[in-house]
Amino acid sequence: MRTRLGKWAFPSIALAMAGALLLGPANEAGATLTLVATETGGPTLVAQDGAAAGVVINAGALGILVTTVADSLDGVDGNLGLGGLAGIPFGDFQVAGSTSTSNSPGTSTLAQLISSSLSVTNTTAVSHEITLQISDNGYTSPSNPLFGATAGGTFNVAPGATTVNGDSAHALAFANFANTLFGTGLTVQDFTFSTDTTNLTTASYANNVPNSILGPGTVPYSMTVELVFTVAGHNILSSRSDAETAIAAVPEPATLALAFSALPMIGLAAWRRRKSA
Repeated sequence: MRTRLGKWAFPSIALAMAGALLLGPANEAGATLTLVATETGGPTLVAQDGAAAGVVINAGALGILVTTVADSLDGVDGNLGLGGLAGIPFGDFQVAGSTSTSNSPGTSTLAQLISSSLSVTNTTAVSHEITLQISDNGYTSPSNPLFGATAGGTFNVAPGATTVNGDSAHALAFANFANTLFGTGLTVQDFTFSTDTTNLTTASYANNVPNSILGPGTVPYSMTVELVFTVAGHNILSSRSDAETAIAAVPEPATLALAFSALPMIGLAAWRRRKSA
């Protein structure tokens, strides 16, 4: 019995160690899906998944802020709503339909942070800038991720305007391996769009960063989507979907070959030990 155990134990341990190296560690961490909206020179608005209005929260790298609106999707974990379809007045804007979703801590194949169904209307006759930041942390899977991001939206005129001239969108996405809400570190997306000088009544943009940006394999981590919009007077920004994703990185053939090339030598060493015994 000892001989049989000695024959198989060493290669089995080697296989387990190789698997652990390839899969990486698995940690546990909490998740706090949070949205912060700021008008340049104007107010700041904060909402957090499951939090009521007026609750003091820690917004990570942005500091401690006070939620001015409640989560309109309270009770749905991983889903954060801002204002619902009716929308809410916010400074010089009317914000409606904002929905943020997160699947933190993620799955073995996908981690995602999504902002969708967002409508931002400038209710004044002059241009204003608004920044929306959505962040969640506690992502532990995939543990060796490849990051990607998408951004897309359309500018339209509302009553009182005739063109979308002067509108712009700046879409950013970050991954932070200190697991800090709204933390930067790894830039996944940095895309800018501006309307031209022709008298258009609508203008759309879209950008896609494929899942090709390799993170350091440190867990847990946070992801942040940041959107900076300049909206001309009586113009509307409709954001279709802005997202950051992480998928499991498939080890390169050379890495797999290196991991398993030592197995024949391990088996030979075990055979020699058994023979000498």
